[in-house]
Amino acid sequence: MLRELRVQWRYPLSMINLVLLTPLYEMAIPTLLLGTAFLVDDSSVGLTRMVGTDDLVGWIGLGVLVASVMTGAVRGVSGTLQSDRQTGALEHSWAGPVSRDAFVLGAVGAGTIFTAGASALLLAFGIGVLGADYDPTGVLLSLPVVLALLVGNCGFGYLAAAAALLLRRPAPLLDPLTGLAAAFSGVAFPLTVLPEAVRWLTFVLPTTWSLDLMRCLTLDTRTLVPLPYEVTALVVTSLGFLLLGRRIFMRAQRKVQTTGALTQF
Repeated sequence: MLRELRVQWRYPLSMINLVLLTPLYEMAIPTLLLGTAFLVDDSSVGLTRMVGTDDLVGWIGLGVLVASVMTGAVRGVSGTLQSDRQTGALEHSWAGPVSRDAFVLGAVGAGTIFTAGASALLLAFGIGVLGADYDPTGVLLSLPVVLALLVGNCGFGYLAAAAALLLRRPAPLLDPLTGLAAAFSGVAFPLTVLPEAVRWLTFVLPTTWSLDLMRCLTLDTRTLVPLPYEVTALVVTSLGFLLLGRRIFMRAQRKVQTTGALTQF
């Protein structure tokens, strides 16, 4: 992870764009402006009716946090492997005694540190300037939820690593899929507006449950399902993504080593 952190610090403009500007212009600003356009007497009536809070800024802020952390994990892993392949360092790294998991988990950790820091700045701005109001006790109770989210993000990281190894140029696949996963986790709209058949598909994502729980704890919103089931779903989906992602990654790295395609670009 220290290597990935040093590399990111060498390219500060790229880092700022990834962890701060991209969440702003892709998610936070458009959603806030659209939501503000439909306020009734300075109150988010529709949001209150659907989820139980009219704190639009706070509700969107948590969505941006979850989406940013997930995006940082995926792009951190794929960017690290692509960079190593382009510079010719990937084959030497793979031939060393370092665990394959270290490459993925280190990149996920570095991406998470940067995106979490930027998201904290955005949340602080929302609280201090835009009036978002989070329950302090709920923030503390959300820490285990965040840890479970990070476990699920490691699964996303393993899947991104497998795509980077097999596809060489994974961005055309990973970027839209990551955006769709963020959108259908309820980042910018309540999932209750989706048709029921589509809504069930969103329940396989750990980001769906972590975001819903954090909003419930900090903003007192209604949950998608009763709280005990929601906690169970978060644990199961996070562990499921981790185990599935690692399995696919290990099969992918064995395939590229067997075929000699590890360093092909």
